[in-house]
Amino acid sequence: MKHMIAVAVFDPNDPVTARSVKDALHEYQSVVIPCESRQAMQAAMMQQQMDVLVLKLGKPFDEDFRTLAEVQIKAPHAEVIFVAQFDDEMLQDWMEVIQRGAYEFLPKPLDRDELKHHLVRATEKHHPVEPRKRGYAISTRSLSAGT
Repeated sequence: MKHMIAVAVFDPNDPVTARSVKDALHEYQSVVIPCESRQAMQAAMMQQQMDVLVLKLGKPFDEDFRTLAEVQIKAPHAEVIFVAQFDDEMLQDWMEVIQRGAYEFLPKPLDRDELKHHLVRATEKHHPVEPRKRGYAISTRSLSAGT
């Protein structure tokens, strides 16, 4: 059975993140909801069961860690992927978000194939997904043994 992939994206200062998620999932039936605030993200979670939440990891991290804990309680079926510019200073923070239960941390700029891989795999932890079926081209030229 095919299911839609539902993703809420909270990266208010970078609309490219939501576009990247949408582009990465173009071959899947999906809904991507860009959220301009944490409250908007929570409202999206109340309106629709989200499979994945993509959140910008930013300093100070306390609010991001609180959001992760709230998601784990209110929507345990949703996986959280954090995104941020990555440098040597972020290594410890990356390890901490994973230890606290985030599904993944992805560095910006986001690689479309890597992003697609993690969005699909995170969703498949809870339900199956399949790419959309593409139509096949039909030739108007008849096939015959003699040609």
